Amino acid sequence: MNIPLGTIIAHGATPPWLPRDVAEGRKFAWIGQLMFFLMAFVWFLLAIIGLVLYAAGDASRNMLVMGVFGFFGMLICFLGGVFEKKTVIDAIDQGRFHDAKNDSIVWILFGLVGFVIPALFMILAYAKLSDAMTSQAPPGYQPYTPGQVSVQQPAPYMPPPAQNVPAPAPIQQQPATAQAAPPGHHPSTPMLRCKNCNVQYPVFMHSCPNCGAPKE
Repeated sequence: MNIPLGTIIAHGATPPWLPRDVAEGRKFAWIGQLMFFLMAFVWFLLAIIGLVLYAAGDASRNMLVMGVFGFFGMLICFLGGVFEKKTVIDAIDQGRFHDAKNDSIVWILFGLVGFVIPALFMILAYAKLSDAMTSQAPPGYQPYTPGQVSVQQPAPYMPPPAQNVPAPAPIQQQPATAQAAPPGHHPSTPMLRCKNCNVQYPVFMHSCPNCGAPKE
């Protein structure tokens, strides 16, 4: 499986949209990556020389220790160069300047294994990124220090006070009449009693609605 070289070694060209301090920081980080790979090659040569001399019997046991430690130094420097691109240079190209600045501290420590040379360039990259973050911060901005921010607990929910709404007045029932009026007739309509069937009917009728007897 062929791995493209661009996925391991970053391009030296700086994106034109980067601020000046960030562009300089990316340049130092790119040189630091090259120094990681260069120091990995130096450690590889020292490891080979130490193991060959120890195997030939012309050197003491210290050559064996140097050879074994050289392989560890080579591995640390090589991985430092690979992951420094992913966490610092790629972060700068994506606009994540704060993440790149914080990850630079890690590679400063790993650069000490590479005879301090990669660490020096990573220190310069960290300084340039810090200057860019300071110049882009608004006037009067001060980041919070750890432990300075206090989280306030939300206040418990209190229901609003109940409003005193006057109770509706009770509905007064109309008193029942002693005798219900016939349906369809007003109680004040004068009535007349039929002498034939003794049924009441309004006076404006000409005959009894029950038996048909004429009104007298």
